Amino acid sequence: MAKIEIERPMCISCGNCIDNCPELFEFDDDGFSTLIGSERVGDNDELEIEEAGCAIDAEESCPVSIIHVYQ
Repeated sequence: MAKIEIERPMCISCGNCIDNCPELFEFDDDGFSTLIGSERVGDNDELEIEEAGCAIDAEESCPVSIIHVYQ
């Protein structure tokens, strides 16, 4: 199992996460990235997944380091 968190208020809407992992990330109505099917905890999104897979690529490509993957 892995857990992904995204600190949405710090998102700059660059789209790198979506380019690297479109099955997990999308733009929300407010223009910030969100995790598909996630739970909103405060201002952050959290999602548990089976394998980190492309979430690692999204984490590494984020220019503001707001995506965190815990394995």
